[in-house]
Amino acid sequence: MLCAPVHDGKARSFCFYAAMTLSRVVLLLTAIVVFCGANAQNSKQNYPAVIKDSVERRAKAEREWRRMLDTYSVPQAPPDLYPITYTLRSLLGVTGGIKLVAESAGPASDPLTLRESVRGFIDRWREMIGADSGSLSLVSVDQSDTVQRFTYKQANYAFPIAAPAGEMVAVVSNDGKLMQLDDRLIPVVDLPLRPTIDEATAAKRLIGRVFNYTDISGREQRAVINNATDVSVKQLVVLVVEKADAIEVHLAWELNAGNSLKWTVYSDAVTGEDLRVVPNFQT
Repeated sequence: MLCAPVHDGKARSFCFYAAMTLSRVVLLLTAIVVFCGANAQNSKQNYPAVIKDSVERRAKAEREWRRMLDTYSVPQAPPDLYPITYTLRSLLGVTGGIKLVAESAGPASDPLTLRESVRGFIDRWREMIGADSGSLSLVSVDQSDTVQRFTYKQANYAFPIAAPAGEMVAVVSNDGKLMQLDDRLIPVVDLPLRPTIDEATAAKRLIGRVFNYTDISGREQRAVINNATDVSVKQLVVLVVEKADAIEVHLAWELNAGNSLKWTVYSDAVTGEDLRVVPNFQT
């Protein structure tokens, strides 16, 4: 701030005060810019979130598995675990299932009884499962003559988790026995709450994209995305990418591409990297 030469003492004091105030504002703004830039850089360095293999996580899963079998008087058997997360892939080695419904609970085949028994099992063994019932959403119940299949989705992320990660399937017989458990839940990690790449940009990047595929006769074919109308953005999702000794957790755009033949494309909403392409047809 410039002041014209003045002889009045009060005016000189005012000019000096204004100049000092402006200097402080400039310094403050500079500090804010540097701080925000550093935070943005740190965010990029910490992205994507990585869940590494853990001896402690495996030991905990095995300990809880043994406790669970003892509680239900089931003979001990080694657990069948997914790598990295160490959640249950199956009940391999458990013969005859795990009795969830007590005789005093009423007819085991009652849908509500079975549903509540599975919910109780989840909450009791949440350390083994990786979530409690409040962190899961029951999305479907499929019933056959002998069993009911309960499918849960993980609901403790800000965005839906792209399948098959984030799902748990429990198969329960009509007499109240847990016959199968497939647990693909993932630990909760920090992810950005907003994409760096907006929806329109993510869609535009697919224009001109070439998809190669094999037709029913075994010949190599190619499809080109020529028009913006052939691309639609479905939603933001959490996407799990498996590595050799870890899993990466990304924030991604889920897009549909193609006309008569369609592909689902997962594009990183922070970096723009293509993460996964899934054909939505069979040849």
